Amino acid sequence: MSAPAGGAPPGSEPGTGAVAAALAALRREHRQVIVCTFYEQLSADDAAVRLGIPVRDVKRRACSALDEIRRILQEHGVQVPHQPATSPRA
Repeated sequence: MSAPAGGAPPGSEPGTGAVAAALAALRREHRQVIVCTFYEQLSADDAAVRLGIPVRDVKRRACSALDEIRRILQEHGVQVPHQPATSPRA
């Protein structure tokens, strides 16, 4: 695997291990929403269909999960700029 343009090998960016730990620490239903909406880039509507839950629950879980990830990263000493949570694409 080649290094990205920045020169660092993949997975060696600052905080990468902390992000993996944060994702692993999430409740299953929160992790599923993050995987669908951010990693697979599904819309909230498509994630709701895949997960069999209402769209409002996808958005609520995504916001809760991002807050929890931010908290865990801060506990691992990763500087996280506080940004208002944005809802997954509708």
